[in-house]
Amino acid sequence: MNMQVSNNNVVDFIQSPGTTAGTAPTLHQDVPTSEAVASRHSALPAGLAMRLRAWEDGTRFYPGAIALSALALGLTSAQAPAAGVIGAAAAGALFVLHKVLKAALVTAALTLGLYFLPQAAASPAYWTLLLLVGCAGFLPRSLVSILLRAPRWTWVFALLAATGSLIGVFLLKGAPQTLAIFTSALSAAFLGAGLARHLAMVDARLLAWGENGLVPVTRDLLLGRVTAGMLHDLAQPLNVISMANGNMRYIVEQLDIGEESRKQLLDRVARISSHTEAAAFILSLFRWFGRDGDKEHAALSVRSALERAVAATKSHVRHHGVSVEIDGNALEHLLPEHHGALEMMAVAALLNAFGSFIGPVTGPVNGRANGHGGEQKLKGTVLLRAAMTPAHVVVTVQCIDENGAPAPGRKLDHATLWLVEQVAIEAGGDFRSLQRTRQPTRFVIRLGRDDI
Repeated sequence: MNMQVSNNNVVDFIQSPGTTAGTAPTLHQDVPTSEAVASRHSALPAGLAMRLRAWEDGTRFYPGAIALSALALGLTSAQAPAAGVIGAAAAGALFVLHKVLKAALVTAALTLGLYFLPQAAASPAYWTLLLLVGCAGFLPRSLVSILLRAPRWTWVFALLAATGSLIGVFLLKGAPQTLAIFTSALSAAFLGAGLARHLAMVDARLLAWGENGLVPVTRDLLLGRVTAGMLHDLAQPLNVISMANGNMRYIVEQLDIGEESRKQLLDRVARISSHTEAAAFILSLFRWFGRDGDKEHAALSVRSALERAVAATKSHVRHHGVSVEIDGNALEHLLPEHHGALEMMAVAALLNAFGSFIGPVTGPVNGRANGHGGEQKLKGTVLLRAAMTPAHVVVTVQCIDENGAPAPGRKLDHATLWLVEQVAIEAGGDFRSLQRTRQPTRFVIRLGRDDI
């Protein structure tokens, strides 16, 4: 039986009135100013054009202005201790924006100020600000997510503490004033870090959202939305193939042919059926990803959420040397309300965890270089461990190499991290990305228990 499939799937695009076939459209003379600027930048290299646009809208000035303010306020704090409190807020902002060089330069300038300003060596405000700016440049970045994930009441407490201590700076003398300076500076640094974090979220260009910026994240986000609209169109031909395969089985069973030929045909029918079921399962993962749906609540457990997350991400494992294990005493805990949230958080963690087993070749390693681009493929295990605590279900994602040592971790881009953090907050939980070189744990997911 021959089958002919039409290949008439060409999309015809309507040409604009001012163009004809085979000719390129011409650029009109009345081009808006913004388009003219964009066309001028398009003639430059991509990296230089992006830098010029950043300078035009002032994005590049924020960190420099904060560093300059910290330096000016620091030098002034030798005479006016209250200026050091405001400078501490600038130090917290430098810490969040991860401007190590600028923080180091401000620290060096303030250190030199100890030799040129007679009052600086005896000023508690000056020394406190010098310490905070130095910490802003050299403290580990993993503390940012920990400090800024504090409960919301701590921000109110920090504001009240900074206000009260600042009043004490003006009214007190001696040791109480020194304590008030230190307390107000710490509170102001915490508030400055929070404000800088909020500003960076409003203007995403302030943060290094990923190795290639926001473009890959936006592309993946839009690709997911486009795919969601195509699922119904993909399911229809899959149903037709499945029904045709069932009819083919019936026909083969009724044909008057030899048993050997019948067996070969039935084997092929079974193979088509297995691949069709696998494709249907993949479509199901797409259609129900992150959604609790109308399924039986008895099936919406921690185990099912983690298993679906593993099934959705297994195609991202670049080689066969990486295995995934799921264990823990909380796997059978039911999550009828937050099953989809846990699935999304687990997918984000697994996508990053699998990248830990692919990296550049830096020397003799226990891996296998692929010869393309100088990458090595490390063997190891991604362990999903679900545990019960008195108030939460805690899922940890650990990356271990084939020797049982922690696998080298990769940083999760800020855009995905922020989005997944919001999902966790909506579910009454918490999502933490850890960067500890000597610990295998990469992610910690917490969800409040519904049975208490």
